[in-house]
Amino acid sequence: MKRKRKVYLIGAIILAGLAATAMKMLWGGQEVMVLQVRPGTITRSVTDSGYVQPAVDFDIHATQSARVAEVLVETGQAVKAGQVLVTLENLDLSVQISDMRSQLSQAQTAAQSARAALERTRLELVDAGDNLKRMEELYGAGAVSRAEYEKAVLQVETCRQILKEQSARLDSALAQEAGSRESLGRLEAKEGQLVVKSPADGTVLDLPVKREEVVGPMTLVATVAAAGQLEVKADILSDDLGEVKIGQKAVISAPVLGQDTLTGEVKKIYPRAEEKQSALGVIQRRVPVIITLPDPGPLKPGYEVRVAIETRTRDGVLVLPREAVRTTGDGQREVSVVVKDRVEHRPVQTGLSDQVMIEITGGLEEGDVVVRDGGLELKEKTKVKPVYE
Repeated sequence: MKRKRKVYLIGAIILAGLAATAMKMLWGGQEVMVLQVRPGTITRSVTDSGYVQPAVDFDIHATQSARVAEVLVETGQAVKAGQVLVTLENLDLSVQISDMRSQLSQAQTAAQSARAALERTRLELVDAGDNLKRMEELYGAGAVSRAEYEKAVLQVETCRQILKEQSARLDSALAQEAGSRESLGRLEAKEGQLVVKSPADGTVLDLPVKREEVVGPMTLVATVAAAGQLEVKADILSDDLGEVKIGQKAVISAPVLGQDTLTGEVKKIYPRAEEKQSALGVIQRRVPVIITLPDPGPLKPGYEVRVAIETRTRDGVLVLPREAVRTTGDGQREVSVVVKDRVEHRPVQTGLSDQVMIEITGGLEEGDVVVRDGGLELKEKTKVKPVYE
């Protein structure tokens, strides 16, 4: 009997509590979170993923068939301009250079010999000319015969002919020497290409060759990123590209940055879209966009980032959280305004929106009190108890 009384007592307490709650709802109204309409700034952004890449990088290729003799650096290593990265060896080229040096030496010797012979003949021509002058005087005085005079003339003519031939031989020898020297220069320049050097201060991004490996022309030997110059490449959906312009601000975030963000600027928009496959296997048309990164912070080439390109911004406009605005069945936008603790459904006109806020262009005034959750089922004139954020 006592047990039944106890059960009845508990039931009575519960009913009393429910009744009290109902009375509170009836007289005090349902508690709802509200906020006041205030001016603010709203920014529309095109958001997508991207990755960090060097603003300037250099792909260094082999220029000839060769064997990798030494690899002197490692991937990720900082290098200076002119620092040797890889040395190659081309034995055929070494033989050609040796042969050409021998040919050049022979051409130089031949040129020296031709020059010496030419100088001797010039001296002989001078002597022959002096002798001819004496013979002319003696012949005029009748001291020598005509035969002796003609012999002196013939000697001068012979020296002149020999001098002409030797001059031609010297020109030929000099031409051969110049040709050999030019050929040797080309071969030595080709030999110089076997020493692969960094074109700039920077970091080695890729080093795909190994010691003793045989490479051919256009084989990638190394990739070097110029120091301190990074940028972000983001592939933006072509449908979102209409508002993206060069010079617009871009906010960059990444896990490595934590809560911090970096600021860049749209530098280049590619002139054509490319087919890309999404993570879900959907083929999309995307346009590469390059964003400057003046201060990369801890970001390194290859890091994935999130990019938000700010395409439109409005300051000093009335804004509300997007969840405060609902769309009716006929496509109209409306909010629940609290006036004297009662709900009033009010149609509004909206403008720019971002991921959090929406601009109110008509239907509300600054200071109006609006229910934060536009999805609450609150009938017109429902009595509520506003709870401000």
